[in-house]
Amino acid sequence: MVKRIGISFAVGRRETVPRTMEIMKKAAELGFTEAWSGVGLDTLEIVKDIAKLANSLGYYYFIDINPKVLSDLGASPGDLGVFKRIGVGGVRADWGFNLEQLAAMANNDLGLKVELNASVFPVDELDNLLKLVKKPENLMASHDWYPWEYTGLSLESALAKSKEFHDRGIPVGIFISVKDGERTTIESLRHMDIENSATILMNSKYIDRVLIGDPLPTDEDLVKVANARRRTRIRVVVYDGLTEEEAKVFNVEFRDVRVKEKTIGLTAIVRNSIKPRNIVRRFRGAVTVINNNPNYIQVWIFKEDAPPDPRFNVIGEVYPEDMVIIEHLAERTRSILSVPTGEEVPVVLIPYKSA
Repeated sequence: MVKRIGISFAVGRRETVPRTMEIMKKAAELGFTEAWSGVGLDTLEIVKDIAKLANSLGYYYFIDINPKVLSDLGASPGDLGVFKRIGVGGVRADWGFNLEQLAAMANNDLGLKVELNASVFPVDELDNLLKLVKKPENLMASHDWYPWEYTGLSLESALAKSKEFHDRGIPVGIFISVKDGERTTIESLRHMDIENSATILMNSKYIDRVLIGDPLPTDEDLVKVANARRRTRIRVVVYDGLTEEEAKVFNVEFRDVRVKEKTIGLTAIVRNSIKPRNIVRRFRGAVTVINNNPNYIQVWIFKEDAPPDPRFNVIGEVYPEDMVIIEHLAERTRSILSVPTGEEVPVVLIPYKSA
C-alpha cells in the first residue's frame, strides 16, 4: 500500500482554522491527502466549511465521534446520514461504542469510512468485530494523539497494536507532532525532527497513514513530511579525503536495502572506479563503501564495531540524530533490476557536513 500523509485541524481553537485551511491547500500540492478534526454542535459549521474545501482538494477528511456527539447531532450507529450531509469521508469512533454499534456503523450504505481507535481498541476482539461487519472495506483505524509530555505510547507498543489491524487489511493511521509539539502518538518522537519521525513510521510495515497532529505546521514541516513519503533520508557526516568516485554514493536512490544483524546493506547499479582507501576500524554508525566493485555501488552501514577489512573504505558516519532511522529501517529486497512500483521508498544518503 502506498503511504498517505495528512494534516489536522483544531476546530476548538477557532482562530487557527483559517490558517490551517490555507495550509491544507499548500499541503495538497505536496501530496497530502488526509485531514482530521473533532466535531461538536458548536463547531459543526466550521467542520462543514473544512469538508467543502477538503472535497474540492481530493482529501479524505474524517472526524472524531463518540456517543455524545451522535446524540447532539441526532445520529445513531445505524443512522450516520448527518455526516454524509456534512460532507466528511469518515468518522472515527473515539470511545464509547460496543462491537454491535461499531459493526452497524461500518455496515453503512453511505460510503462513509469508520475508523477504529487503534490505541485503545481491544485487539483480541478484532476478529469478533470482523465477523459482524459485512463491509470490511469501510473499516480503517487510527491512533490517538497525546498532548501531555510523557503520556504517549511507546513505538514498540504502537507498532504491535497497528500490526493487528494492518495484517487484517485495515489501513492504520498515526499522528506525529512538529518538533517539540503536542499532538503525537509516540512519546519518543515528540521532540524529534519531523522528517525523522515520519521516516521511522514510513519504514514500519504496519503504519499506512501519517498525519501531522499539530494544526499549524510550517511550510518546512510540510516539505519534510512529503520528502519522508517519497524517500528515506540518511544524513552522513563525511570524512576528509572523500574521492569523486566515492561521492557517487550520495543522492543515489538505493532500492535494494538489506537489513542484517550487524549492518545495513545498500546496493545500486552505478559504474564506479572506487579504489581501496581509509581501511580502518569500523564502528557503530560507520558508513563504508566497497572498493574494486566497478558495476555496483555497495554501501554498508555498521550497527556494531568491526575490525578493518581491505574491501571496505570508511567514508563517514551517520549523523547521530539519524541513527534511530538505521535502527528502524525496513528491508527492500526487490531485485535492483526490477521496475519500481512506487510503493518501495528508496533510501538516499545525503552528505550532511564534513567531520
